[in-house]
Amino acid sequence: MIAPFQLDTRTTPEHAVTLLDWSAEEIRSLFDLADWIAAQPPAVLPNLAPRAVIGCCFYQNSTRTRLSFETAACRIGATTVGFADASTTRAGDFFQESLEDTVRVVGSYADLLVLRHVDDDAGERAAAVSPVPVISAGSGEREHPTQGLLDSWMITRTLGTVEGARIGLVGDPACRATRSTLIALCRLGVAQVVFLTPPGCAVQLDEDSVMAEYGVGSYEVETATDLLKSVDAVSMIPFELPDFHVPAARRDPDAPPLPQRYVFDRRLLSTVGAHAHVFHTGPRTAELSADSTDLPNVHYFEGVRNGVALRAALLCRLLRQA
Repeated sequence: MIAPFQLDTRTTPEHAVTLLDWSAEEIRSLFDLADWIAAQPPAVLPNLAPRAVIGCCFYQNSTRTRLSFETAACRIGATTVGFADASTTRAGDFFQESLEDTVRVVGSYADLLVLRHVDDDAGERAAAVSPVPVISAGSGEREHPTQGLLDSWMITRTLGTVEGARIGLVGDPACRATRSTLIALCRLGVAQVVFLTPPGCAVQLDEDSVMAEYGVGSYEVETATDLLKSVDAVSMIPFELPDFHVPAARRDPDAPPLPQRYVFDRRLLSTVGAHAHVFHTGPRTAELSADSTDLPNVHYFEGVRNGVALRAALLCRLLRQA
């Protein structure tokens, strides 16, 4: 095993189900390990967690999160077991096996559990009964901690630091990915958050509390242009979201097109927004134009690639391997 950093396991959280459990020091230490992993040749990484077994249980659709976790496990020498469709398990058939029992079963086979579920409290419920560490890959509308870590790591790598930075958050603030990103950024010392939200959406009380705790200022704007004039970097989610409490929600085919004031297109990002670095959780929809991804300040596919290193670092930390 190669251990690039000395790890004090007493100060590393046992689980990653909410970033409220992670201190700024722990987040920065994880980012250091992710930086190290991202810089290594492929031959080095299988020595990090050889023969570890990762249980991946996805009750909800996923592309980037599930595949990056599975790829990360392969890269560090681990193997994966689990399911991407709960209907193929006893949780989704006649027996309707409970989440708690499913977690205990998979935890009997695996050294760590990665869980995506439709219930807001799924991560906490799993951690309460699991015999092994639990990583939430998204729990209902509550949190998506690994996406929050990935977005804040990418912003930190690009800006050098987020301390004192002004960050734009685009999309519904109640979304689990936005909530986790906001928590991480507040922990890391961001100075101000500027919101661009869909009509009828608002910053949540718990998010206001986190910003108040860390002295982070915030305000809202009404257009993409106004946002780009105000910030150093932007973290985006899809402007139109499904119901995360439904395993496979479908898009409304009659939904109207997104108003232009919410669209970050090539013209805007190469002129008014040329100074601002743009990140997107994916999958992008109309809010980020497809012809903008080759711009130097748009990091859409870079974020996809870096998801492997960040999640590999998190697996290693919770497996106590680095």
